[in-house]
Amino acid sequence: MKKEIIKLLEQLETEHNIKILFAVENGSRAWDMESKDSDYDVRFVFYRTLPEYITLTPKPEVINAAYDKDLNPSPVQGSLMDMSGFDIFKYLKLLKSSNPTVLEWLNSPIVYLGSTDISLKPYMAENFSQEKLFYHYFSLFKSSYKTMLSDEQKMTYKKYLYAMRGLLNAQYVYWYDELPPLRLSETLKKLENKIPAEVSSMLHQVIKLKTCGQEKEKIPNITVFDNYFTHALQQVYDNFHKRQADIKVFDAFLHKLLLP
Repeated sequence: MKKEIIKLLEQLETEHNIKILFAVENGSRAWDMESKDSDYDVRFVFYRTLPEYITLTPKPEVINAAYDKDLNPSPVQGSLMDMSGFDIFKYLKLLKSSNPTVLEWLNSPIVYLGSTDISLKPYMAENFSQEKLFYHYFSLFKSSYKTMLSDEQKMTYKKYLYAMRGLLNAQYVYWYDELPPLRLSETLKKLENKIPAEVSSMLHQVIKLKTCGQEKEKIPNITVFDNYFTHALQQVYDNFHKRQADIKVFDAFLHKLLLP
């Protein structure tokens, strides 16, 4: 499928007159949580020639496309492949503010086109906002779990996994003050000595069940997870390390990329 994805990305470059800096996978496949029917979530960063930025009619900052199983254009809902790209200016503004989504793009283990090996990658690993990243992932956990509790008749392994990913990423950021790995299995391995053994054991089982295609089956509550979630919600989180990325670093990157 990688060849097909690259071809579609190159078509987007031609169609929109852009250059893709890098294109990656960011979704269940990058998180090591995919099942046999998982779709592809392709995310990319693009830039234009300098004259195209010097205009009173700016070009779109976001480019979206989706394709069905036959690789024909289709609506995003039900598509096999969902592609979304940010212009370099939009991307860097989000990256400077430690936006977790664009940080994940930069650290995806699956790269389709270009390279994420850019100077801003190690810089952001040292200069991200610990507090902002923690609360993003913790909010994902809380909202996912709240949704689950509001309709217990629709409990699934997938919903539990997404809530658990949010919580474990938040805990990883809080305990280690590092960017969490995208692959859930790697995060879990690094947290083995910090989370209860029964939680870890059950999570390994659930990941295996999801990859076998049982992610959407209706299931009873997983008490081990529920108890761990309740405990996490009762904790106090403070003493974050304060850091702020330097805008000059991002300006220098832009100058090198766009100026002749």
